[in-house]
Amino acid sequence: MTLDYYLIAAYALAILLFLGTPGPVTLLVVNSSVSGGFRAGLATVIGTNMASLILIALSFVVVQGVLAVSPSALLWLTLIGSFYVLYFSFNITISKVSLERREELPSRHYFRNGFVIGMSNPKDILFFIAFFPSFFAVSSDIHASMAILIIIWMILDYSILLFYSATFSKLTNEKMANLVSRTSGAVLFLLAIYAIYSTLSNISNA
Repeated sequence: MTLDYYLIAAYALAILLFLGTPGPVTLLVVNSSVSGGFRAGLATVIGTNMASLILIALSFVVVQGVLAVSPSALLWLTLIGSFYVLYFSFNITISKVSLERREELPSRHYFRNGFVIGMSNPKDILFFIAFFPSFFAVSSDIHASMAILIIIWMILDYSILLFYSATFSKLTNEKMANLVSRTSGAVLFLLAIYAIYSTLSNISNA
């Protein structure tokens, strides 16, 4: 079995850029960590990572020819996801963070939010379905390639997102916590509007 180390390095760099730039998942982790502490951030990251693994599996079966995803279906799926992100971000923007009540919501609440946003996030859908398969050639064996890509993804995904969680969960000033929470919600809202606009444009031109 031969490995393409240049392609592996390119894949790792792509993940760093993907997770390092503000997107729905990153902003959700920040918001959960501010409002619920590190425990909430960890549960959110587990949820988003679970969603990403499902999207990775979906991209694999598409490449293998088991399932066909038409470009138009991908656009409509992206549009539906964008509307959900819009709805979710609006709720974040109008909600108030109370540092005294950080531990009230159970971990499953944050896990569910992370999973649903991960599955409906237009950025993730396009990355895993359209872009991710281009790295399947990291190994001469397709199954080994999948294992390598998943391991690298999980290591970098957990490391980067938990860094965000650990950083923002340390906020102790309630005004600053609310500012960060509402700002992340507002940016998420704007990203959703842009995703809806661009997707509708692509649908109309298809």
